[in-house]
Amino acid sequence: MAEASNQSTVGEAVAGGVIIARASRDYRWRRYILVLVIFGWGIWSIYDGFYEYPRANAEFKRLNPKLVYIPHPGLDVPLNKTFGVIMPPLAVLFLIWVFYNSRGEYRFDGQTLIVPGHPPVPVNSILKIDKSKWDRKGIAYLHYPVAGSAKLSVLRLDDFIYDRVPTDEIFKQIEKALSPATAPA
Repeated sequence: MAEASNQSTVGEAVAGGVIIARASRDYRWRRYILVLVIFGWGIWSIYDGFYEYPRANAEFKRLNPKLVYIPHPGLDVPLNKTFGVIMPPLAVLFLIWVFYNSRGEYRFDGQTLIVPGHPPVPVNSILKIDKSKWDRKGIAYLHYPVAGSAKLSVLRLDDFIYDRVPTDEIFKQIEKALSPATAPA
């Protein structure tokens, strides 16, 4: 309940509160499980490729010297050695990427949007919204000018990586702030 007082709800956001979208727990936990699977697969492949398969082949040849067949033929041993060497570091690199991709939080106070890796962006400086992926994937790209440069920078709002409800509310508020006021008929 203490966290609820620090994080604005949708109702408070309309009244002018700060909307905060933190990294999605579902996103992170699913990636943690994937990292464990990749790392475990690599360790298992080390065991099979460097110890178990060569030992089983040697034991089989010792017990059956006349047979040409071995239990782990062809690429079984080299592939497991390769997977064992590649998969654990790949799992660590993937974990680092997951932390980097979902670092920090989105913050929107009605005037300024703060997104990890970007300077604070005033709403009135957003020049273009690319929402071609919003309906299907929950991803919107906001284009804004970089201070002291003619170059535009692009930030991404992603309601899969960050909590969906606050991210969606931030996007609605930005769209509302940038949409031309409708004149009464």
